[in-house]
Amino acid sequence: MAFIRFLIFFLFSMVYSTSPVWSDVDISTLKKGVVKVTAKFKTSRKVGTGFIVAKSTKHLFIVTASHVVEGEAEVPQAIEMTFFTHQEDTFSATIVKKEGGDPRGLALLKVGGDFPDDVSVLSWDATTQVMGGEEIHLIGFPRVGGNDWAVTKGVLSGFDGPVLKFSGAVAEGNSGGPVLYQGQVIGVVMEVTGQFGNAKPAQIARFTVENWPGYPRSTMTTDTSSESDLNSTGAGSPSAVPQPGMATLVIESSPDKAQVFVDGEYIGNTGPGPVVVRDVEPDEYDVMVTKDGFRTWNRTIAIRSGERRTLKATLQEGQALVVTGVWKNPAEPTISYVFTQQGNHVTMTEVTTSFLGTVVTAQGEGQLQGNQLEIMYRTVIGTMGQSTTTLADDAQHLTGTFQDFSNMIPVSISLIRTGESPPAFSQPGSADFNSIQNFGR
Repeated sequence: MAFIRFLIFFLFSMVYSTSPVWSDVDISTLKKGVVKVTAKFKTSRKVGTGFIVAKSTKHLFIVTASHVVEGEAEVPQAIEMTFFTHQEDTFSATIVKKEGGDPRGLALLKVGGDFPDDVSVLSWDATTQVMGGEEIHLIGFPRVGGNDWAVTKGVLSGFDGPVLKFSGAVAEGNSGGPVLYQGQVIGVVMEVTGQFGNAKPAQIARFTVENWPGYPRSTMTTDTSSESDLNSTGAGSPSAVPQPGMATLVIESSPDKAQVFVDGEYIGNTGPGPVVVRDVEPDEYDVMVTKDGFRTWNRTIAIRSGERRTLKATLQEGQALVVTGVWKNPAEPTISYVFTQQGNHVTMTEVTTSFLGTVVTAQGEGQLQGNQLEIMYRTVIGTMGQSTTTLADDAQHLTGTFQDFSNMIPVSISLIRTGESPPAFSQPGSADFNSIQNFGR
């Protein structure tokens, strides 16, 4: 009897020691992989949940439900993202791919910029066999009980065809969020019907997302050998053999013997042939070509899985153009535009002087590529827009158009560089700035 009791105790202990439970999972780490997704349309907005599935050198990739970022007859004017653990900051997102028009479809979003360092990539669980009755957790924005940010419990009910059904405190705001079982994503919330939630199983969701063009495959590697290094079969060094899912970037220049940089990293010199970068991870990259006595050539490109992209840089003689300084429109003397340039990246602050004093009325950022300056901006009343201008050869005049996305009507703009500094204005984060920012919202 003693041996039997020992055997039962041993087996019982083995089951509990090898089967993780929710208390063993670091919930705070899982929260770092969840985001709030807000899609803003012309007359409405939608709110849902998403979670981080991949991280590249410059971007985070987020899965959500496609209906969160779809309107009935319009595309969103903006998609904003807030991290569960950084609720004070908002980031802009773009759609990489989505299953459009499918009420149970998925969408893959991409976020770049200076996102938090402590985010977490959530892991898929595409192997667990669901029996029904398993306890699951949801992290998202159900707006239940007055709390927009919540961790709630539920119970798996099992499969209904290709749909994973579950019960629990789930609401519309959970759409696109992860269904978590033992700390891993076992499904993606699609919809709520009655007392039950419906999720796309991880087996289907993972396969779909990871096979879309634009999904990162691995860390970027470079090969600076020229095209002449390849033999007639297209094979040279081992790195010359294309890796599945990766891309190839070819950079030519006129004149040649120019230096090529990708994301600030020196890659090689052009001439007598182009510079070839192999095994490029699908992502966005800043490409810069420089040569003494010529203006720097810059481009930001998005490259897809399996793509072979050729860039031809035509360099212009002269010194590099710079827009840093204060610019004004003679027709609107109360408005000043302060540009700050680092490399080809440009930030813009619009300040307006009126009876209220001098305040920030818009902010934006963009790039100067050659003599073309493109800025995406946001105004104090919450609208967004884009300006496209050309910098004159004397670097003293900017001419072009801007259009607000609320009406999409292009308006001409002509700015001149001035030696004047705008009067002191409220800095972002101050009480005066915040009061202006909140006006009209």
